[in-house]
Amino acid sequence: MNVLSLRTPLTALHRTRFLVTFLLGCCMLFATAAHSAPATPAPPAKSPAPAKPQVIVLPFDVEIPGSYTYLRNGLASTLASRLAARANVAAIAQGTASERMAKSLKSGDHVAFAQQLRQSGADYLIIGSLAPKSNQFELTGYVFTQTSGQTPKRFLQSFNAVDDAMTAIDELAWDISGAVFDKPRPEMKSGPAQPGGTSAFQTAHPDRAYREGHLAGMTTGLEVGGPFELVNTFRSRSIPVETMDMNVGDLDGDGKEEIVLLTTSSLILYRNDDGQFRMLATVNLPNHIRYHSVTLGDVNKNGLQEIYISGSNQDLPDSSALEWNGKKMTFLFEHVSWYLRTMGAQGEEPVLIGQSSLSDDLGGSNIHQMTLNPDNTLTEGARLNLPKEVNIFDFVQADIEGGGSKVTIALGNNNRLQLYDTVGTLRWTSPDAFGASNNFFGTLTSPNNAALSEKETAWVRTRIVVADLDGDGINDILVGRNRLETVPFMPNLRYFDGGSLSALTWESNSLVRLWESRKIPGYIANYQVAGADKGSTEYRVYFAEAETSYPFVFWHGSSTYLNCYTFKVKPHSQLYLQDQPAVTGDLAE
Repeated sequence: MNVLSLRTPLTALHRTRFLVTFLLGCCMLFATAAHSAPATPAPPAKSPAPAKPQVIVLPFDVEIPGSYTYLRNGLASTLASRLAARANVAAIAQGTASERMAKSLKSGDHVAFAQQLRQSGADYLIIGSLAPKSNQFELTGYVFTQTSGQTPKRFLQSFNAVDDAMTAIDELAWDISGAVFDKPRPEMKSGPAQPGGTSAFQTAHPDRAYREGHLAGMTTGLEVGGPFELVNTFRSRSIPVETMDMNVGDLDGDGKEEIVLLTTSSLILYRNDDGQFRMLATVNLPNHIRYHSVTLGDVNKNGLQEIYISGSNQDLPDSSALEWNGKKMTFLFEHVSWYLRTMGAQGEEPVLIGQSSLSDDLGGSNIHQMTLNPDNTLTEGARLNLPKEVNIFDFVQADIEGGGSKVTIALGNNNRLQLYDTVGTLRWTSPDAFGASNNFFGTLTSPNNAALSEKETAWVRTRIVVADLDGDGINDILVGRNRLETVPFMPNLRYFDGGSLSALTWESNSLVRLWESRKIPGYIANYQVAGADKGSTEYRVYFAEAETSYPFVFWHGSSTYLNCYTFKVKPHSQLYLQDQPAVTGDLAE
């Protein structure tokens, strides 16, 4: 009995322990299985939506008589709201920021505008105007983008009554949405045009579009079978500077070409070593001067070519000169009160010329031949016989007919090439524009370029180069063709729709084209010829190309590319050239 009474509680305890052990084992088994089983993948996190492009629309310039001031912000606000809805952009039109930007841009205060544009964070800038034209009204919009290499786009709507302005801005919004942001209007059934409605949308420059189409069949001189061959081309890597001018020459007499690059704050020397542009030296320059020109010439006859740098200190001329001996730069003089440059054809001794004040200031040209004295001072010489509106960077005097007499070839205020004979009579004017640039006399803050100044901006032209470009022993000229575009309602605002270089020769009482380079999308700051002595059949053309072709370079870092093109004159090219028409018009690109 006692034994039985003792075995019963032990058996119950044993069962309890067994049950606990079993349950613990099951828990461990499930925990192990759960740990070893693959985890169920979590749903992928949604990637953040791409940021919408930021678009700032400035108040429109309203130039119609009457009480229509309200349309300045009304048109801008409507355009911004339409673009936000249709093009999926963040568009801003109202506020003190846009008003300040419009005021700065209108007045030509680009320094203030630059800062305001950077602070806005905008990816796109839209400016527009409403103005009367030919018994109608014209609504114009310009779209600028900070993306380098993209030319601003121009949009236009015409209509008959002011009351149709809002309909026109709605159409303009669709045009911009499709052409700029790739969000076109949904297809609609075509129908008859409504009387008094808006006219067809137009983006291309109408005159240029016509000329390019009209001249589409013309030759460039560089086509297969043509008289010239583009042997090779070299292009440098991007150079992070804003270029004001460039030039080429053998500075130290070692038989090798140096490339001189003038930027906003430095002078940089390069050499082209088998297609590689190698930097040789850099000289820092004062950055409060706006630089216009760098020209070369051994005026003092010491075997080294001087480097003449010309610019504006406020509204006053400011020039310096240096020499490079192959190892270091030496200043000959600094900050003299003359605009200076050298002038001469390839293979001829250059002359130094100077201008103490712009032609507009004195009512006529005030350009003199200059002498560089042994002590590196300057002496003013004879005054040149020039048309009264010509400034120092607008012209050359050279023999381009082969008879020994030098004529004057100049770029006028409308960027037309003009030829004057030895007695100053105008003999020829080009039908097309050449030599346009984005450089100007004075500085952004100088009185002549201030908002209240009554004077128009005096623009600097790209150079006219004189050299034998067809191997016949007679001088020809090389000139740039930056395609200038202007914004009529914004004084001093200009941009460029690409550029090319034209080689021209005097024939049958006009300058006719020898060849024209392919149009590039960028802006050509300046150019020079090397190795084109009289009778030469192969030569090089250097030019500096700016990536940005419009004034808003402060939207992103400036950049420059150096280019070298080698041209070859083919045998019997003169027979070919005699059969070419005497034209210098736009080419089909």
